[in-house]
Amino acid sequence: MSFPLPPGLSQMPLAMASPGTECEVRQLRGGGDFERRMLAMGLGPGRRLRVSQREGGQMVVIVGETRLALGRGIAQKILVAAVG
Repeated sequence: MSFPLPPGLSQMPLAMASPGTECEVRQLRGGGDFERRMLAMGLGPGRRLRVSQREGGQMVVIVGETRLALGRGIAQKILVAAVG
């Protein structure tokens, strides 16, 4: 399953991805502390993930064999592209 990208866009915020979507992280848009924290959690450019749940402002993503809960603000700063 993938999410539609508006014409001319190759990436969009993770917060917009639907459950079941396979994504690849393209860019982290935050300060140095944010980027270091995301990299420590395994979320860096080139990393693939799958959106497991998205309800309200929260979402759960699967990175490898790890499930991560992310708030909407964090998910807005992670730019992804659909895979597959």
